[in-house]
Amino acid sequence: MQKKIKQFNQYLLERYPTIWNTKIVWMLLASLIIHIVFFIIGYISHSDPKSLQKFDVRDDYFADGMIFIHLIISILMIVGWLILMFKNNAFKNFYPTTKWKLFSQFLQYFIIVFACTSFFFSYMTGFRLFVQNTYPDNEMSEKVAVINRTYPFFSQDIENYTLDNKVFPQYPDLFCETNIEKIDRNKKYFVYYDRVYQFYTLYSKTVDKKDAAGNYSYPQTEPENRFAYSEKNDDSETYYFKKEVVDLSPYIKTTGLTFYNFSSLFYRNNLEEKMFLKRGYYNDQFNDYKNSYRKERFEVNRLTAELLNKKNPAELEKLMKDFLRISGEFGIDHNLDSKNWAKMVYQPEDFNVRYFIKKYKVRPNEAYDPNGQYNDDYGTTTVATDARTEVVEGHIVNKSVQIKDFNPDISKQISPEDYFKKNLTDYYYNTSDLRNFLGNVDVIKSTDFFSENIHIYLWIAFFLASVIFSFRVTDLRSLLFSMISAGVLFLAVVLITVLYSVSGGRGNEEFFISYLLLGIGLLILLVPLCMMRKFGKLASSIFITVSINAFVLFVFLIFFIISLHQKETCRELISSNGYSDCKTIIETLDFSLSYIILVIGFVFMYFYTVILKKWKAMPE
Repeated sequence: MQKKIKQFNQYLLERYPTIWNTKIVWMLLASLIIHIVFFIIGYISHSDPKSLQKFDVRDDYFADGMIFIHLIISILMIVGWLILMFKNNAFKNFYPTTKWKLFSQFLQYFIIVFACTSFFFSYMTGFRLFVQNTYPDNEMSEKVAVINRTYPFFSQDIENYTLDNKVFPQYPDLFCETNIEKIDRNKKYFVYYDRVYQFYTLYSKTVDKKDAAGNYSYPQTEPENRFAYSEKNDDSETYYFKKEVVDLSPYIKTTGLTFYNFSSLFYRNNLEEKMFLKRGYYNDQFNDYKNSYRKERFEVNRLTAELLNKKNPAELEKLMKDFLRISGEFGIDHNLDSKNWAKMVYQPEDFNVRYFIKKYKVRPNEAYDPNGQYNDDYGTTTVATDARTEVVEGHIVNKSVQIKDFNPDISKQISPEDYFKKNLTDYYYNTSDLRNFLGNVDVIKSTDFFSENIHIYLWIAFFLASVIFSFRVTDLRSLLFSMISAGVLFLAVVLITVLYSVSGGRGNEEFFISYLLLGIGLLILLVPLCMMRKFGKLASSIFITVSINAFVLFVFLIFFIISLHQKETCRELISSNGYSDCKTIIETLDFSLSYIILVIGFVFMYFYTVILKKWKAMPE
């Protein structure tokens, strides 16, 4: 084996001396082995389903310490490679070389460093492949459907069972008013303890003009007391207003907590979870989601009502049994059993919610807090009123409206909070773990880890390759002097900027420092081009080293200056014409700018090899 390696090295030395010199073949082979190891680690890292029950497992590579192993291996590989490579340097020893050979050396440095520092992608590829194979889309869709069908019977949040959640069989587009000050007492309304409900039909008005602040103007022709809610679109905002009160008495058997009111989804295996975990969304996507969510709420309410109307305890128990089986597969902690759970729900006379389940396992001597450790969907029982509302002697009081006007017997009734505490069982189900699990499975499948992170590793490889290349072309003395010179220049720029600011330039520091850096950058680039012999070989090597390592930053500075002028122009448009939606070149290009500057950096390195050869030809 050792003999074959020597023969292969001799072959490269005789035919491809640059490749032999950079050791790229052996470094790529070693990197491939490490990448395979990281792929395997990523594949088995989350084999335990409990590891997917935390919030956003995409960060586990950094949180669990894999990044430190990654860094140690990368540093050892790069240092070992440099030791082997620095034994030979054709350029330093005056061997003939072309600009392409010089550039190819830089290119090979870049490839080697990238291969030795990008193990993250192999790990995440293994992780994603494991999730795709273990939790395929078709099976997960079926299991999510069972979960959503069972969710109405979790009995963990009283707010899910109040009357304002009911959307079936009445029209799903009705608006439920809960503010006691806005209730029309002359029309039909419903009361539950300190809550008042009144249902309205709606009409809408769309506004497409913005004010000076960039907000869509409220339709002045519409009274504010009829305003229900608004929805933003790409280029407009739709305002919804209450029209007429609808009497839903034929559809409402009780105003209390009942399973017939439930209309929430536990999980949507699409846009909602992706937007939530990615921490952002676009208006058009979000509006599509909201419109779809209304339909799905209606469907949940309809299916739940149909299941309850069948009054078939065996079917209810089977649904719960299937759900608990799925929960076991996902490693969710609970102490429920389908038989007793079905008995708690099955109350055929009215299907009111009589028993409640905890959201987490309570430790000994610990009081259960529905708003504490696992805050999921639970909301405190309040009435939506304005700032004039206050609480006196256990009931809501307002200067003009009192809850006793709607519910004279409130003092004889039990509050929803007390009812919840009184009927809270010892059963628990870790709801947040299940939601995190489903969200993580979905987001791992859908996230493009390569596109989101590749530019970071490309730039790490580019800058490290630039430093190594500048050292190979010049020497350690030039590299150290260039680092010291860059530090001195930075301090000088800071000092000059401070002096400029205190001398009356406050407010224009961005333009001043940008153009000051632009002038310094042009000088550094021009010295090797035009005045190399005047400065001498050592001084020129400092300018060359700074140029090689900082040219891409100079290009970014140019884009930044353009953006500053675009922002200034935009401010002038706003002051003269009102609101103006204008983007800078950096905002428009976004991540594409990173790749554009990277390509410019490679082009610069190719043409700059001519300057390097001229510098090397100078006398010592």
